[in-house]
Amino acid sequence: MNAYLNISHRRMGAFRQWLRLLLASALGCAAAPSAAGALGLPSGAGGVSLSQLRLPEGSQQAWLVDHLWIHGLPARVLVFDAPVSVPALIRMLSAQQPALTNLNVLPGQVILSGEVEAEQWVAQLQSAGPDRSVGTISTLRLNPAAELPSPAWLPQGARLRLNLGFMEKGGKVSELIWQHTLPPDRMMPLLHSALRREGWRFETESGASQSWERAGQRMQISLMPLEEGSGLYVRRWAP
Repeated sequence: MNAYLNISHRRMGAFRQWLRLLLASALGCAAAPSAAGALGLPSGAGGVSLSQLRLPEGSQQAWLVDHLWIHGLPARVLVFDAPVSVPALIRMLSAQQPALTNLNVLPGQVILSGEVEAEQWVAQLQSAGPDRSVGTISTLRLNPAAELPSPAWLPQGARLRLNLGFMEKGGKVSELIWQHTLPPDRMMPLLHSALRREGWRFETESGASQSWERAGQRMQISLMPLEEGSGLYVRRWAP
């Protein structure tokens, strides 16, 4: 299979790129209608779902991860390698999903986005030659999700900045980022005490990252200094 689709080795790189493009799309969609009109893209809602989307003959495609959640909202990301140019692929995608009407041209890539039936679509397209395109197509359900409770070991006052979840190696992986006003040297002792109080056992430390374990669950935490306080990154795996 094409190296671009080798998810087991490239997943996290593509994952980070997809998150960046999702943010870029959200910030830039207001400027898109004129560019979309110049390409003659259709307008309106409806169309096919992501799983029903048909790419050009000869394309290679794979799901980035089996299941994905962003702040509790389900998302899907399709990685592809298609034997057509970016403009041709834009027209093919828009013909199947007319909601893709917002077009943003960024350095080295094109982002096509739109919303239909409480679902945000984002397609990131890059040219890999005269007749070859690579990228991702993603959807995010926008239905309001119930607010998730903070872990009992988290010091009060922490603000959640990012909450991702996906299935990997037979378990669910959660990646979370919190921000707190306390600096790392005051935050870490509080975390250690609270984690031990909640039954977590310290395993190893590597640089700024620490590993903890409890009843078959594993967690990595790391603190980073911010201008005001700390940033706490947590990666947790549960069977």
